[in-house]
Amino acid sequence: MPLLSRKSSVQSGRYASPWKLNEVISIRLWHIVWCLWYRLSPKMCNKWRLLLLRLFGAKISGRPFVYPSSRIYAPFLLTLDDHACLGPYSEVYNLGPVHLEARSTLSQQAYICNGTHDLEDPDQPLLVGETKIGKEAFIGARGFIMPGVSLGEGAVVGACAVVTKDVAPWTVVVGNPARVIKKREIKMPK
Repeated sequence: MPLLSRKSSVQSGRYASPWKLNEVISIRLWHIVWCLWYRLSPKMCNKWRLLLLRLFGAKISGRPFVYPSSRIYAPFLLTLDDHACLGPYSEVYNLGPVHLEARSTLSQQAYICNGTHDLEDPDQPLLVGETKIGKEAFIGARGFIMPGVSLGEGAVVGACAVVTKDVAPWTVVVGNPARVIKKREIKMPK
């Protein structure tokens, strides 16, 4: 089971926000910037989109690629390493930290959900977990990553799979819930 923790220990009730005021303002401003300048930029303007993400607190190293149709909820909780890719219409609903390591790919319409609620507590406080997508990992079209789940280096998530627990390195998972079908082997040219 992934490790999840409360977003805020001071959430006073069911309808109280777990976010600090500066986080709320940053998220709202980001949504305006996303609508006006991020999503309308041509595909070739990747540097522009990376600049906008950096301005809103994303930690970016190297040259990742983000499609203009990709959505990020809170850039200040996002880390992208060299050649990481957020594919067309992919979504990172990052209520907690999300890290895409080098050469990892979130394919078209794939979704990372980083928050849930404690359904055993009558106030249903927000629970978040850290999500880490390992080097050279690949999440197929419409793959869904649940809160607090991490993918090991080279892991592959098949199309439409729902990943509810951590995936070991160099493993291929498919289905709902995702299950291991084989080890990933890279064939090197002779």
